[in-house]
Amino acid sequence: MKQPKTLPTRKKAALRRIIRLAVILVLAWQFFHVGLVLPVQGIYGAVERGGATGTRVIARECNPDFRVTQLFYLMGSEEATVLADTSLGLFGWESGFECTLDCTEGAPLYAGERSMTRQDRDQRLHFYFGRVDDPEIASVAVSIQMETYENGQMQRREIERLEVPELLERNGYRYFWVHRLREVQEDSDGIVRAAVITRDSSGREIGQLEIQQGSYSSYG
Repeated sequence: MKQPKTLPTRKKAALRRIIRLAVILVLAWQFFHVGLVLPVQGIYGAVERGGATGTRVIARECNPDFRVTQLFYLMGSEEATVLADTSLGLFGWESGFECTLDCTEGAPLYAGERSMTRQDRDQRLHFYFGRVDDPEIASVAVSIQMETYENGQMQRREIERLEVPELLERNGYRYFWVHRLREVQEDSDGIVRAAVITRDSSGREIGQLEIQQGSYSSYG
């Protein structure tokens, strides 16, 4: 009867070395925050740079028409609302940029904009997001407006309206976010502004808040 082999074969020994090397490499990536394994790890890196703590994932979305490996996360806590992005690079998920809204002022509505420009395609991706704390507000929409000046007089007209299908309810708070992909050349016609239109349960418009806070980046 043949005795069972107790020593590993060369293939098994090589495989074990590869596994050990991979584990060491992953641990090194994690320690130095280079090449994170999960996309949410990259998101938390961006969120922490903005000073927000204790945030949880509200929703996430990808936009392959703009960039295939990029994910956007809406994060929220009692004190802040954050929109951040992460992308898959050569060494794993890398933290991107964020836009953090301070939600401690007791305002009925908080709103921000996170924009990215892809220069090789002359495209710009806009995310409009925020938190609704006024119970009278039942629905919101984002009005995209063009501001121009003629004979020293400012004029503003709506060029597009983005309807928010529904408010996202998480942990006792209500959130919204919508996005818009457009051509950069649109800026040549004037200054593009965005405002949040608020409505009550009957659909009646009860307010308008121009978005002032934003975060911008570009690549390509």
